[in-house]
This record gives sequence, structure tokens and C-alpha cells, in this order.
Amino acid sequence: MKPRPVVLCFLFRETAAGSEVLLGLKKTGFGAGRIVTLGGGVEPGETEAQAAVREVAEESGVVVVEAHLAHLGRVRWRFPAQPAADMDASIFTAVEWTGTPQPTVEVVPAWYPVDDLPWEGMWDDARHWLGSVIAGDQLDVLVTLNSDNETVLSAVFA
Repeated sequence: MKPRPVVLCFLFRETAAGSEVLLGLKKTGFGAGRIVTLGGGVEPGETEAQAAVREVAEESGVVVVEAHLAHLGRVRWRFPAQPAADMDASIFTAVEWTGTPQPTVEVVPAWYPVDDLPWEGMWDDARHWLGSVIAGDQLDVLVTLNSDNETVLSAVFA
């Protein structure tokens, strides 16, 4: 079975207190109850950048345009105990957008200082690769989950 194509889009802003990233509490679907970034599946006929723009709007009400997206690379997740959950994500960032993040059916967005992220509420694998995103580094990482489908067996950077 081919991994599901998904996108993640990290919005960053500068405040008097420092850099912040927009994350959100996932209310429904895969990852419900966790703090995640905005993103989701790529629909048929849609480019990855188009999917990122759509997902940001759907999950936060914020409008970002494709020209303001930076593509950092990819994260690939493998779930050996549940291969149907395998995903390949294109990672985007943006520092320009319009609108104010608002709660939606799927996500309650909130700004977090990049140096004080809510690790305990996030997926375990974020600790392995999110620092690269925050630093603006290109990345290509393969994350393999343990049989509990939650904790990380390995995170291999290419």
C-alpha cells in the first residue's frame, strides 16, 4: 500500500517576546487530543502547495498564498503495526499570511514560543525533527514507529 500524501504547514511570527509558531489542539480524526501543526491530506488533482494553502485555511481561517510558502523537505512516517497509516509529508513554512487564527471544527489554533514548545502534548516523533523546521533547515527524515503506533523506533535523516 502506498503511503498517504500529506502536507504540514508551520506559520511563524515574531513578537516582542521572540519567535512563535502556530500549532493547534486537534479535535477530530487522526491525532485527536494532540497538539499538531496545520495540515492534512493532498486531494486528487491538488499540488502539495495548494493542499497546504487549503489546509491552513480550513484548520485556522488564516489565508496564506502559495508564493509565501517555503518548502523545507519531507518527513515520512512508517507504522509497521498499521501500514495503512503510513504517510509521506511535504513540510512547508510561511511568515506571511492574512487573518487571525480561529478555532475550527478540526483544530483550536494557538501560538507557542519556539523555545518552549508543548512537547508533552505532541506526537513523540516531533522531538526528532521539529527543531530542523524551526531552524529553517532542509530536511528529509524517515520516522518508524514502534508497535504502539505512538513512540519512535527510529528517526533517520537522509
